[in-house]
Amino acid sequence: MLATVVMFGILWAPITAVLGTLCSEIFNANVRYTGITLGYQIGAALAGGTAPLIATGLLAKYDGDWVPVAWYLGATVAISLTAIFFASRSKRQSAVVNAQTSQI
Repeated sequence: MLATVVMFGILWAPITAVLGTLCSEIFNANVRYTGITLGYQIGAALAGGTAPLIATGLLAKYDGDWVPVAWYLGATVAISLTAIFFASRSKRQSAVVNAQTSQI
């Protein structure tokens, strides 16, 4: 139990350290609160809320084999990393446009 708490603290700290900055950079100030709230809560409900059900279904279908669950988790990680890549890329592009506009 103690090892789980310690590892959760170590793994969760880097995520929460940059989450606020990433979310606030994605949205403009006039829609920031709504955008962050809707994106975070809908994502948590759809992905986090259904993950235990999907994992349980995979375990039941494959007679307790954990490999399909690992593939499912790997797919969710790939989707998350892709979304983060495109979110940061679109923000960089808009920052370049804003910098060029401010020079004029």
